[in-house]
Amino acid sequence: MARSMLLGVLCCCLLAAGTMAQGDAWILTIDGDIGLGTVTYLQRGMAEAADAEANLIVLALTTPGGLLDSAVEARRLLLDAPAPTLAFVDGEALSAGALLAVSCERILYSPGSVIGAATPVYFFEERMLEAPEKTISAVRTMFRASAELYGRRADVAEAMVDRTISIPGWVESGKLLTLTSLDAAALGYSDGEVDSIESWLEAEGYGEPIVFQTRWVDNLIEVLTSPVAVALLITIGLLGLIVEMLMPGFGIPGLIGIACLGFFFWAHFLVGLASWESIAFLLGGIVAVGLEIFAFTAVDFGLAGLVGLVLIGLGFYTAMVGPFAGREQVVQAVGIVAGGLIFSVVAGIVLLTRLPKTRLRLGGIILSSAITGRSHDANSENAAETAWVGRVGVAATDLRPVGSGIFEEERTDVVCEEGFLAKGTPIVVIRDEVYRKIVRQIKEEA
Repeated sequence: MARSMLLGVLCCCLLAAGTMAQGDAWILTIDGDIGLGTVTYLQRGMAEAADAEANLIVLALTTPGGLLDSAVEARRLLLDAPAPTLAFVDGEALSAGALLAVSCERILYSPGSVIGAATPVYFFEERMLEAPEKTISAVRTMFRASAELYGRRADVAEAMVDRTISIPGWVESGKLLTLTSLDAAALGYSDGEVDSIESWLEAEGYGEPIVFQTRWVDNLIEVLTSPVAVALLITIGLLGLIVEMLMPGFGIPGLIGIACLGFFFWAHFLVGLASWESIAFLLGGIVAVGLEIFAFTAVDFGLAGLVGLVLIGLGFYTAMVGPFAGREQVVQAVGIVAGGLIFSVVAGIVLLTRLPKTRLRLGGIILSSAITGRSHDANSENAAETAWVGRVGVAATDLRPVGSGIFEEERTDVVCEEGFLAKGTPIVVIRDEVYRKIVRQIKEEA
């Protein structure tokens, strides 16, 4: 009886152990350059693996490297993974790919695979240059921290990044360390060499793995964060808001502008570049420009407007450039933001001169007075005379040149011909252009 009970307990233990060994393994594949879409792909893969209570997350790597900002964000995701992680180097995991490999708990290789050569570089004027020492130091430290976390030799990880580090018998000073699968095994950077990750998983008792596929949203993120798409989103978004501010009511231009800016920040939020700070800059800039147009001055673009444009530019720039962006990325981002701002402002001025009726004109703000220094243009000379022409009144406010006048107890918006008249000055209407009354000071001799 006792022997039967003991055998039963042993069988239960073995069954429990077998059940623990069996489980879902999720394979996330990075094949090609590591980019902004890689981050969203890993985010969704990790989230779905967590929901499925996966027992293992396999990162299949065949990559020559990619964007450092994206690799740093991907490393963070791997370190916070909801299940044990395993890197399978299937051919090459160089540069940014090496950072992801050493950030996994275990590393397997297919025969003939290589890992390393991870010093950060940037391209400028069609030349590849090493990043500044500050960037190299930060990346070297991340490699070292990942290696130490999983009990690997820290100097090997650092030698992949910093050419000043030498390892006797493996790499001399002045060269970067790149390891074959056999070299990695000798230095403690390999947990084995396998022909197929699927066969290894089956042998380990994981059964049929779940291969997480790239989806349309990852491709959409890649498109929305490309330079051409970013330039279009910024330009159309700002132009839509400008047109909406000019046109009475709220309509399609405003919706298009909000949608474009929403897509821009949504995509850059997902890839870990944008933050609430970026949105705060943008909203602050829009408020400053609005105050400049509608409250502070009607004829000169002053300090509030300039500050507003700078804040808007900072909002877009901080959402596009990460802490490890290269010089080429920085120059490109500045060019895109500056081009979008300039085009939008110029287009807004052109629209203001062409539209027959706008919020600004309804409010008494006349763009032509800001450009030419005159309160009416040549076309006003041909304006049809109405009952308003010749009416006499007084300036109810200072006219700079826009203000209000009182004519027989009727108050209306006016624009003075002289450019400035003090409150209380006698005035006479010389032109009636429906949405504005052009007035002139009544001289004593008149």
